[in-house]
Amino acid sequence: MQKLVFMKETQGPILTSEQIMYLSYLATAGIVIMWISFWYIAVKKNQSMLDILRSQSFFKTVTVIGIIAATAVLSLAGRIEGQLTAAILSGIVGYILGSHQVREKDQTKVV
Repeated sequence: MQKLVFMKETQGPILTSEQIMYLSYLATAGIVIMWISFWYIAVKKNQSMLDILRSQSFFKTVTVIGIIAATAVLSLAGRIEGQLTAAILSGIVGYILGSHQVREKDQTKVV
């Protein structure tokens, strides 16, 4: 018969400061690669960069990506608890799905 072993909750950061710095660099590099890809595709499709920058959805997207990256780094570094991480990420999901439903309703009214 096997015994169940429960892990104690740790106090302080799960990762070392060097690992946190590496993770921050990795998250930043991922975001930079994603934005370079985004602008490359926009240029290939002859999209107006000013129209993209002026659109409200552009700033929403930038904000959501920043919040997700910051939440992931802080959570993995042990600076915020799992419940808070879950609350932040579920709030973002609700925001995205809620704004998507509003757009669908607006489009059905126009048609």
